[in-house]
Amino acid sequence: MQIFVQYPSGPATSYEVEATTSVEALKSMIENKDFLPSSLIHLVNGANAVEGGTLAGNGVEDDDTLSLLLDVTGGMRKKWKKKRMRRLRRKRRKMRQRAR
Repeated sequence: MQIFVQYPSGPATSYEVEATTSVEALKSMIENKDFLPSSLIHLVNGANAVEGGTLAGNGVEDDDTLSLLLDVTGGMRKKWKKKRMRRLRRKRRKMRQRAR
């Protein structure tokens, strides 16, 4: 069966797989073709996440389009967040004192 994987940047790539192919095998195919680490790949079929098991077990049929999402963590480092919060508290304290 042929499935399509839609990337966040826009293009879709087709893959020839069997219905009994595991999700991990598909992720490794994507990793080999597009050099994306399989640990960061999340696949979504419509509104359902495609996780462990086989593709047929997750409801993936012939000519379906799976959306590829990357699990990238973000945010501030704890050290910087702590320093920023300290500065904000100091600033608020000064503003309260001036208002008196």
